[in-house]
Amino acid sequence: MAEGWKQVLEDMRAALLGKTQETKPPAEISPEDAGETSEGEASPSGAATVPETEVVSPETIEAQPGFAADALAETGTDQTAVTSPLDHDLANTNSILEAQPAAPGEAVVTGHKTTPTLAPERTQQRRWRSIFGPIILFIAGAWFVYSSGLWARWTAPKAPAPDVVATFDGGQITLAGLEAHLAQLEGSEVGDHSPLPEEILLVLEDMVMDELVSRWAAGRQPESEETFSHTMQHINEELNLQALEGQLHEGDIPVLESEIQAYYNENRALFGDQPLTAVREQIRQTLVAEKEQDYVTNYIEQLKDNASVTRFFELLDVPSPTEDDLRRYYEENRDQFALPRQVTVDELQFRIGEDETAARQAADDALLQLRSGANFADIPSDIPAAVVTSGATLFAGTRGDEWDTAVFALTEGELSDVFRAGDAFYIVRLQEKQNARTQTFAEVRGLVETAVAPKVMDDWLAANANKTLFTIKSNRYIVGEFYQEYQELPFTVQAQFAGPEGMKDLAERLIERLLLVADANERLLDVENQELADEARLQILKQMLHQEEVDDKIEITDEEIQQYYQENQELMAFPPQARIRYIRIGLGNSEDEAASARQRADEAYEKLAPGLFQDGEDFSAVAQEYSEDPETAANGGEMPGWIGESGDILAEFEMHPFHEAVAGLQVDEISPPFEFGGSLYIVQVIERTEPETVDMEEARPFIEEILTQQKHEDLEIALQDQLLEQANFEIYWPVLETYLQQLPTPEPFFLPFATPSS
Repeated sequence: MAEGWKQVLEDMRAALLGKTQETKPPAEISPEDAGETSEGEASPSGAATVPETEVVSPETIEAQPGFAADALAETGTDQTAVTSPLDHDLANTNSILEAQPAAPGEAVVTGHKTTPTLAPERTQQRRWRSIFGPIILFIAGAWFVYSSGLWARWTAPKAPAPDVVATFDGGQITLAGLEAHLAQLEGSEVGDHSPLPEEILLVLEDMVMDELVSRWAAGRQPESEETFSHTMQHINEELNLQALEGQLHEGDIPVLESEIQAYYNENRALFGDQPLTAVREQIRQTLVAEKEQDYVTNYIEQLKDNASVTRFFELLDVPSPTEDDLRRYYEENRDQFALPRQVTVDELQFRIGEDETAARQAADDALLQLRSGANFADIPSDIPAAVVTSGATLFAGTRGDEWDTAVFALTEGELSDVFRAGDAFYIVRLQEKQNARTQTFAEVRGLVETAVAPKVMDDWLAANANKTLFTIKSNRYIVGEFYQEYQELPFTVQAQFAGPEGMKDLAERLIERLLLVADANERLLDVENQELADEARLQILKQMLHQEEVDDKIEITDEEIQQYYQENQELMAFPPQARIRYIRIGLGNSEDEAASARQRADEAYEKLAPGLFQDGEDFSAVAQEYSEDPETAANGGEMPGWIGESGDILAEFEMHPFHEAVAGLQVDEISPPFEFGGSLYIVQVIERTEPETVDMEEARPFIEEILTQQKHEDLEIALQDQLLEQANFEIYWPVLETYLQQLPTPEPFFLPFATPSS
């Protein structure tokens, strides 16, 4: 039996080490041993008498006393003190087992019972099950406890009160406070539906950050800073004006019942079968909108009449730059007015694309027609691959060195051969060529005045900064305060109020704004908007905190700029620019006016593009007839300068739809009417440039801005996590889960710390 245990241990060890345990051969049996019998009767033949046998299962073997005795003997337990006849019999049995090993699974005949032997493989499997079975069950149970959320429930901290959803050092957030904050978000992405769990978590973090920022501001005292006070003043004024506008729109603009009835009768086709009662409010809102502009204008005039306003607008009569100022600037900045070599050409371009042979053949065919007397403008009708540009003025470097070499070698009036530059073939006729030169003062006088005027204005207004510009009810408003407001306006708005007359118009609008703000305060709208103002104050304080703790610590290295440039070279290009003609037709202020505008736009487009096999009318003539932009219409609809995508984010946000519509047009192609900015446009592209690759130094400012924004976001998140951790911010998940399940539309709580809803 001891040898059997040794065999089991050896098998286990071999299995763990990945070895195959060899089976030991059976021990040899001497004749004397073979002839021995137990204390029983001998058979007539001299063989041992075998009593009635009993087949015993493996489990019975383990139950035998000798099995336990052998196990104890193997572990070194002293068995000498325990002897009995049974022990003697077991000893004889062991001798027989050792002398006559049976095949695996066969019964072994002993002096007392017949027992089967166990195959080593089955014995090993039973030992593995007895050892690893409980371990596997333990792991499975632990995984169930963790994944079901039971472990989190058992170990989660307990809320100090049933309605406390989160705590932090020196404060707590209750469910009532959470709901009040969510109510303030009404109209936002969070406030227009039942909040999701992840949204609630963000709101809780934001509420704690509000408190932490308020504590930071208490020691920082930002109200003492002029910039902060000025910003908050504008925010409060804007909130009050919005509230005043809503109040006027909702209640102060009267609409008579007879007006509603008349509008309904005049527009029965618009309302179909709907009765007046169903559309009454819709009609009232429409009539209010129509009356609003006149009402507000009259309302402001009444405020002016009731207020004591004095104006000293002559202080805004900024003198024009003197001749000496202009010439001094020109001489100091002559390099800015240098012009490189330039040519004026007619050009045919043939994109190579995937078939260079076909592009070359098209170019050769076009050259043959030109030499036979054809005009450049006629070529695309026979050779669709040709893109024609007529009368284009191009500076050296615009098309690249290959193009410059071929074109600047021509004489005026000369037609070039087909030549390749970049990814296209070209044919060019040179109309005019100019060498590099510096523009004269007379040529650039307008540009010089534009450059010098801001400096003259700065000096003039700075000299009069403390003088009174206007008073309202004896409240004094000085030139310096007005100029600060002017400088804070976007450049596009500043351009609208440029010059003395424009600045006087702006000053008058500032008076109107101040009167409206005063009226809003008298209506106690500032009190009603206090919560919104407090929220705005917190957002400004957060920006100040981020400026000091995040933005001031951001550093962009040359290595980072170079790496970004190398990894994003396909983005490092100036977008193509285009010169265009356009027709603009305003949509008006009503549906009838809009319908009329669309009809006129369709008429204009039909004249320009009548259909297949028909020639359209000249764009310039149609623009003069239909376009509502007098300046460009007089010039055939041509817009001065070039247009295209720019790096000005604010300007591009406004103009991107227009640029996108133009970008899809080929040279000389005319767009169908499209809507933009309250008008309908029809556009023709006259000329287009190719995208221009930007070198790293030119791209540096843009890359720095991108990397700064990326680092700002990362550092801002890290700062918030750090502040929340330092404040011992703790969320009580069971309270939060219970709250979510009580919402009108319960949300599933699929988080690792809670049980998913069924």
